[in-house]
Amino acid sequence: MLESLRLLQPTTVPEASAALDELGESAKIYAGGAELLLLMRHGLLRTEFLIDVKKIARLHNLAWDGEALRIGSCVTHRTLETAPIILEHAPTFAYAESQVANVRVRNQGTLGGNLCFNDPHSDPATVLLVHNASVRIGSQTGERQLSLEDFFLDMYATALETNELLVEVQIPPLPAGMKSAYLRLHRFQRPTLGVAVAVKMDKEIIEETRIAIGCVGPRAQRLREIEAKIRGATLGDAEKIVAEQKNYFRELLRPVDDLLGSSEYKLYMTCVLLARALESAIQGSGNGAR
Repeated sequence: MLESLRLLQPTTVPEASAALDELGESAKIYAGGAELLLLMRHGLLRTEFLIDVKKIARLHNLAWDGEALRIGSCVTHRTLETAPIILEHAPTFAYAESQVANVRVRNQGTLGGNLCFNDPHSDPATVLLVHNASVRIGSQTGERQLSLEDFFLDMYATALETNELLVEVQIPPLPAGMKSAYLRLHRFQRPTLGVAVAVKMDKEIIEETRIAIGCVGPRAQRLREIEAKIRGATLGDAEKIVAEQKNYFRELLRPVDDLLGSSEYKLYMTCVLLARALESAIQGSGNGAR
C-alpha cells in the first residue's frame, strides 16, 4: 500500500526543475508512472513528493520538422505504436513500441519515463540507437542536447543531473535506401534480447549498416566494431562474421544470468538473432517477434 504523497503540478520545465532543486531526494518525477508506482508499491523506492509533469504542454508534442521526429517525453507508447507520423518515418520504432509489455502499460507508460528509468529489459532504446536518436534535457538554467548513446550510462543510470528532466527525443529517419528490422526474444512480457539492424545494400554487398543490441546486459548499445567488420561483406559472409563474435559480445554487452535466461544462452541467441535480423532487413521482410 502506498503512503500519503504530496503532488506538485508544474506547467513549465523550469518550474519542474526548481521543484527538484528545492526538494532533492524527497521528490520524484511522475509522468506515466508505469515503473515508478510499481517500485513504490513493492517498497523498493520511497518519496514524499511526486512532481507530475503531465501539465507541461511541450512534453506532449509529437511532430515531424522536416529532418527528424520530435517526441515529447510524456507521449505514451500506445500513441507511438499507432501514430501515422511514426509509422511513416520510423516504422521499426513503431513496431518496437507495439511490443512494450501489454496494451494497458502502453496506454499508461511514456517514452520519456522508459528512457529515464533505463531498465535493461526494454524495447524502444535499442531501435532508437540505430536511428542515431538524441535527447533534449532541460532545467531552470537552460537546455542541452545529448546523443541517446551518451545518455545511457549503466543499468538504471542516465546522464540526467538531479535537477534535470528529459524534455524531448529527436529521431532522424534512416538514410535513403536503408532497410531495418527489430527482432526480440521475450518471456513474461519482458524482452530477454532485442536486436535492431539497419542495412543499405549495393547489389549483394553491405554498403552501410547500423546494429544495436539491448536487454542482454546493463544497457542497450551500438555495435560499431561489428558494423565495420561486415561493411563490404555479402550477407553470407556477414553471418559468418557474426557467428565468430561471441567473445566480443561477452566483453561489450556484459550479459548477466537472471530469470529471463543465462548469460551463455543470451550470448548464443545474440549471434543467432543478429544473423536473422540482418537477413530480415536485407530482404525487406519486415519485423518479427521471436
